[in-house]
Amino acid sequence: MNGLAAAVLAAGELICEFGVGFERDVMLVYEAVRRESAQVVSSERPGRNPVRLRATASAVHLIEPVGPSVRVTTLTECRSWKWKRGAMTCASFDARRAWHFDTLAAVDPDASLERLPSGSSSGVCEPWNLD
Repeated sequence: MNGLAAAVLAAGELICEFGVGFERDVMLVYEAVRRESAQVVSSERPGRNPVRLRATASAVHLIEPVGPSVRVTTLTECRSWKWKRGAMTCASFDARRAWHFDTLAAVDPDASLERLPSGSSSGVCEPWNLD
């Protein structure tokens, strides 16, 4: 497990915002973040939905199946740190969000990150509990 994945798992729950420029049009809350799975509550659709977590050498991908497609939130790096209980903890992650209209992104999420669709969004994810 890489350092980024360890920081995501240590957070346990994440709140994420995505949009274009200063406009924020998608909010996500990832709950029960575990080594291979999580649950997401999204402003895009109602209810809690299962998510598969894939940690690779360069990123952490949260993959949400939507019929024959997937929505992928990719955390690429820790952008800021803070002290929490005597240890440095990631306080916010750089993130990208894209809707892939095939399931190949679930098979090779790093490759899908390299060829992000034009409709992808930039954003930030933060641990739900920073203190």
